[in-house]
Amino acid sequence: MARHKAPPGAVLLKRLKGMEGKPSQGLSLMLVSLSALPSEEEDEFWGQLDEFLVEFKARYEGELYELSLVDRAILVKMSETAEVGMISDIKVSVLRLVQQLYPEHFGMIDQARMLRTINLGFKLGPAIKFLEHFESQPGKTGEKGMKIRPLQEEDIKMVLEVNRKVGPEQFKKIFVQHQAMADIKPDHAPKELMNEYFIRMDALKKHVFPNVEMRGSGNLFNQLTITLDRVLIGAFDQINPVRKACSINLNVESVFTKAFETFLGKGDEPSVANMVFEFRQDNILQQFDEFKIAADLIKSRGGLIAVDAIFPETVGLVNLNKMGATFAKIFWRPGAEESLPAQREEIQRMQADGLIFILARLDDETGIQVGQDLGITVFQGFCIDDLLNTPEPEILVS
Repeated sequence: MARHKAPPGAVLLKRLKGMEGKPSQGLSLMLVSLSALPSEEEDEFWGQLDEFLVEFKARYEGELYELSLVDRAILVKMSETAEVGMISDIKVSVLRLVQQLYPEHFGMIDQARMLRTINLGFKLGPAIKFLEHFESQPGKTGEKGMKIRPLQEEDIKMVLEVNRKVGPEQFKKIFVQHQAMADIKPDHAPKELMNEYFIRMDALKKHVFPNVEMRGSGNLFNQLTITLDRVLIGAFDQINPVRKACSINLNVESVFTKAFETFLGKGDEPSVANMVFEFRQDNILQQFDEFKIAADLIKSRGGLIAVDAIFPETVGLVNLNKMGATFAKIFWRPGAEESLPAQREEIQRMQADGLIFILARLDDETGIQVGQDLGITVFQGFCIDDLLNTPEPEILVS
């Protein structure tokens, strides 16, 4: 099927910049991302997806843009009465296509990324920043586009080779990032608690995989993340030499590697007493028996456990207290201002049992207000970075 070629992201970025300082006229940006699927341009799926989106944008008098092979954007007027139907229409149609043409990838679709909506009346600035960042990455379409191929087994070996060549210190400077978590109580200034350390996927794409779509490769991507865990652990003495309070995100499988054994050190001393180990909720459920062993090992050496990647709508579906976790990290996303308060009883029940919730991926202060109303005071995200880096105003004495 011949693919419909929509204007690239650079055209959309120019369009949004032209809207600055003007009324948004009820416009919203709908971002469709299917990075879990194979990115082969000739595949029937992408032709059928574009056929649906062309019909969708015509029906709602919108504008369709192709940001990359796996990412689309629709600029459209969205009234409150039409919003639910429009979102449902896209989600159902896309999932139906995935089930028909990529059934083996159906369970890999990240619902948090598949469809996001941005109300440009309130968030035109963040939308422009998002597109500016997106346009600086490999894999976009348009004049500076690049032919993208799927992740391959040799690429995983390349990560180890790059780490070997540049060494842990240089690898840390190029590829490792940290982001703070802060305690923010009502009417109090933010107080930094600890940093999360992780390998930047955008840096890997830029320096190692400029023409590779890493997330559309099923088990190969999982193997890549386990390899990255090994590299991060191996470089940790350069990243955080005195092991100040921090967290790292791991796969359950990574706890059973030789690299993690070396990281823990010999004996029974509390070698990770200042560390929180974050495991994704879906990874825990898939490897639950192994997770229990891993969690017991970590806690026996003084470490703490966090359940990562919980979505607002799923809070309470899993009894997080039974996982022996100290922290639970909820990912903020569009619509969370309504869906998260609906879980108030579940959140308060788990808080009463000692669980500390962290609200992450915050781009603005709406999440702080919603979280505090639910008794959540630990936050993370670009918005929190800005708050921590904003100097307190000077008090002038006359």
